[in-house]
Amino acid sequence: MTPSQISDMIERLKSYYVVASMGLRFVADPRWQELYDSFGIDRGSTMRLGRRDDTYYECLDIYKAHDQVQGPGYNLDFLGAMLSVMLVWIGDELAREKYFDRSPQLEFLRHLRNGVAHGNTFSLIRGEPRRPAFFGQFRITPELHGHNVLFEYMMAGDLFDLFDDVAIHLRKLPSS
Repeated sequence: MTPSQISDMIERLKSYYVVASMGLRFVADPRWQELYDSFGIDRGSTMRLGRRDDTYYECLDIYKAHDQVQGPGYNLDFLGAMLSVMLVWIGDELAREKYFDRSPQLEFLRHLRNGVAHGNTFSLIRGEPRRPAFFGQFRITPELHGHNVLFEYMMAGDLFDLFDDVAIHLRKLPSS
């Protein structure tokens, strides 16, 4: 992918996050059953997921799933999973391009990506960080080893600031 294409992907992923986050309001709304009814979703309704062989996995009970995701921990789990996916996906695309110019914010994102991909924990061993890795007031230092990446070191808004900065930086790089 070109730097510009990765910037575009970052913008799409941010939009996905916003739309999925808004879905949390639907799940918590006291009118959720009315909304399900309006879509023809009644007790016993399941979700179908396609398989490669054109059959379906159809064991996901929608009402049961709804009941299981109630409570305060769900929002952080769900949003943390979304942020992790974003970091890994963006980081993987950057890794394919060898992180382009290895700017400090791209190196910073690399360490965040590695941390969330390995249990949401920084693993700074074998001389890491090898290159300057920083963004705004945040710095990757060996002392972060063992600390949680999401919701301890950085919050969602901090990551979106980083994503914006990375997208701007990538748009300034030559496309090749």
